[in-house]
Amino acid sequence: MKLENQQSTITNPQFSGGQNLTTVVSGSFTMPFIAGGLYVAVPGNVVATTLDGSVLTFASASGFIPGIFQSVSASSTALGIVALK
Repeated sequence: MKLENQQSTITNPQFSGGQNLTTVVSGSFTMPFIAGGLYVAVPGNVVATTLDGSVLTFASASGFIPGIFQSVSASSTALGIVALK
């Protein structure tokens, strides 16, 4: 797979940005887009809802979590969660 755009710089066609989710206070954070994965900067539990409505808990999560997510619960204890679009 070639990862270059018209200016010959490397791009990643899988992700085109993201949104920081650390501002979640109560309930859940429903993203304005369907996330193609989550990045977790500080380890902790991540409670996320997938596209089909399944609620998954990732215990002691850190780094990249692949998946198709629509929301992240405020009950998550991990910090620095970024939803990748």
